[in-house]
Amino acid sequence: MNKYKVSVIIPTFNTGDLLNDLFDSLLNQSLGFEDIEVIFVDDASSDQYTLDLINKFTSNYSNCKGVFLKVNSGFPGKPRNIGIKESSSDYVIFADHDDTYEKNTLEVLYDEITKKNADITISNFNQVIDGKIIPYKSYYEKNTEITDISKNKELLQISAAIWTRLFRKDFLIKNNIEFLEGMLAEDVYFAIKTSSYSSKIIYLAEFYGYNYNIRDSDNDKSTIHIRNKKYLEAMLNGYFEISKTLKNEKKEEYAKDVFKPHLTSWLYTLSISKTSDLEKKELFKKSISLYNDYYIEDPYFKGRYKKLVNYIKNNDLDLAIQEINKIKKSQKNINESLKENKFKKAFKYFKNKFKS
Repeated sequence: MNKYKVSVIIPTFNTGDLLNDLFDSLLNQSLGFEDIEVIFVDDASSDQYTLDLINKFTSNYSNCKGVFLKVNSGFPGKPRNIGIKESSSDYVIFADHDDTYEKNTLEVLYDEITKKNADITISNFNQVIDGKIIPYKSYYEKNTEITDISKNKELLQISAAIWTRLFRKDFLIKNNIEFLEGMLAEDVYFAIKTSSYSSKIIYLAEFYGYNYNIRDSDNDKSTIHIRNKKYLEAMLNGYFEISKTLKNEKKEEYAKDVFKPHLTSWLYTLSISKTSDLEKKELFKKSISLYNDYYIEDPYFKGRYKKLVNYIKNNDLDLAIQEINKIKKSQKNINESLKENKFKKAFKYFKNKFKS
């Protein structure tokens, strides 16, 4: 029997103070911190404070382990893969350094996966923007047990949110499932692979176990919100690898469901980026085959990108640049809109509640 019930794998890179909140949320888990293995895989941080903090945790707690890469890989995939190999428990989960767990998260996920003999348990999550909590709205409103992904393709359209998913480790090893390395969309790839191979997934849509801290201001951005050409191209590279894998594994029937939210989201990200017109043109050129093969309009965006997608598909890239620049002028950052909508709903509620 393994010493620990769950291994929590945390890639780090110049995390600073943010890592303290995540670690505190692990210390206070109702599962019992003594039953949790914490593995930090540092991606060659240049910040001495981060390195000292990891060394402090590993020195003070026997269930904490630090792995230090000598060369920065640039993306989370490699550190997460190393974390899987270093883990010693039967179940693994992945956390981002600037987020936190609810107190009972690991206990709830562990109890579900063991009692129901599942390969994966998934919780829902809260989006946290400037301290304001906005629950993620999923396709599923009720807790759901999934044994056949072909009959539950909606699962492929929910947020990949790799940090909400507890995996049975021998299931990952048996199916040779690893994260993509050297590119983004590694979490989408991993979520698709695990979902398509799993014989049982428990999705706890009603349980909000993770707090996703969205840092998206000019002076403080999460890695995923650094919207430059490098990251936008790294996302495309991940999408192409997902497409290739689905074709090779004869699972292309899932492709349009997989790409439906992501291809539109990529356009949104590009539209609010600070990339030059030349960089946009290069990215559009690279993306043409993806939009021709897989694009389905995401109703959330209400047709906003219809013209733009047609220009991309037809290789009318100068017109595509004109169109995305028009969109940029009129489009708000989604995270800002989330905050505004939250406040509007609260105002409406209290106005009605206290109306004489």
